[in-house]
Amino acid sequence: MRAKIVLFILAAVATMIVPAFAGGIEKDINRRWLGAWVVTRSEMYSDCNAVYTQNRVNGTLVSGRGVRRFQPGELAKVTKVDAGRHRIDVRITLVEPVLLSHREGPFNLYDEASCRVELEVEVPRDQVKGQDIASLDRQIAGLVERFSTVEDARLSRAWNKRTREPLPPDYERTLRAHAAWKAEQQNAAVRAKMDEANQTAQRVTERISEDPEYLKGFAAGVQAARQSGAGECANMMAVNLRELSTGTVTLAGIGTVPVQNNYARGHRDGQRLVQGLELVRRLPECLVEVPEQ
Repeated sequence: MRAKIVLFILAAVATMIVPAFAGGIEKDINRRWLGAWVVTRSEMYSDCNAVYTQNRVNGTLVSGRGVRRFQPGELAKVTKVDAGRHRIDVRITLVEPVLLSHREGPFNLYDEASCRVELEVEVPRDQVKGQDIASLDRQIAGLVERFSTVEDARLSRAWNKRTREPLPPDYERTLRAHAAWKAEQQNAAVRAKMDEANQTAQRVTERISEDPEYLKGFAAGVQAARQSGAGECANMMAVNLRELSTGTVTLAGIGTVPVQNNYARGHRDGQRLVQGLELVRRLPECLVEVPEQ
């Protein structure tokens, strides 16, 4: 029993020592590689977003699920190296961006995107445990060719000289047309919201009751709506006037309750009238000038 306890303790200590070794190696490797300019030696894949796309490396073979495939010879910069028990992860950012397209209305638009890659290479565990920096350094050098400056990297015969894809001809005209279209869309949405608010206020005025409880609730609803205010354009456009037509009402100190009596119905209508009229008054501020194309 005592022997089993000793073995358990030794095993636990061993699992703690390896990460400590890996941490020391990681610092040493990053001192050698962090910020280095490199030219890649193999193909790789990237989603070209804010995340480092994983690429598993097995000798000269690379497998990755990124949407973009890059040929060997990419110019990049090392941003970090992670050392595990039996794996080295080299994070690089490609110098040359790519164009990503997306559809907005009738327009094809393009954004410039940076591409990030994480090269994951399996290494013998004894190299990490033994802190064999030279061997691990050679593993990384097998993935990328290192240079001190970007100018030196551009002189490498292995650099593939890839450049970002050109924008389509007359893309500036497309951008102007898109800006005008977007302004027109916003103005159309604002006018539609104004019409909806005007109709809502008109329906309320057509059914105002002379019932004392209704009028008491109506006055309280008007006061509540005035205190809440209409807010900025984004808030005004987000107001759901249909919700104000449902069979519930928000009463101070109570919360949202069903409309079950004249007071609650008056409270709801007072809120709807003030909010509708305020939207009609304020929404013209949200109209924008349509730029020339």
